[in-house]
Amino acid sequence: MTNLQTLLIVLGIIVAAMLVLAFVVPVLKKRGIDLDKVLAQTQSAINTASTAFALVKPFVDDKNTVDIGDKILTAASIGVGNAEQLLHIGKIPADKRHSEAMKYVQNTLGLAGVEWTPDVEALAEGAIQASVNALGHNTISSVAANAK
Repeated sequence: MTNLQTLLIVLGIIVAAMLVLAFVVPVLKKRGIDLDKVLAQTQSAINTASTAFALVKPFVDDKNTVDIGDKILTAASIGVGNAEQLLHIGKIPADKRHSEAMKYVQNTLGLAGVEWTPDVEALAEGAIQASVNALGHNTISSVAANAK
């Protein structure tokens, strides 16, 4: 990948984030979803996963394995947060959160060139469970419950 391609990808991500902030966030607030709470919980999950990874990292000699582990933890944290948000806005039912998070991890790792093996799947499963536990167990918001 050239520097120009990388720059265009980064700029695309920034533009997408700005569009989400400009259009999606006001709609979610209008629907009564407490975004501050959701974002705080997501940040807590990311912090917990990062702490767990920091503890394991010194014991792993292979740099490639560390990179893959880091990618799995990051993708799992984001995937769990994404699935939780999809639930809160009524896009998926509660029982689809796990599969949605796993699909996000698998797609992200595929884009990063990581082969999906049973070992990678087991690590992704553990990372998703850790992220879910760090997120906490909340009741379904009234918006999501009404959307069903």
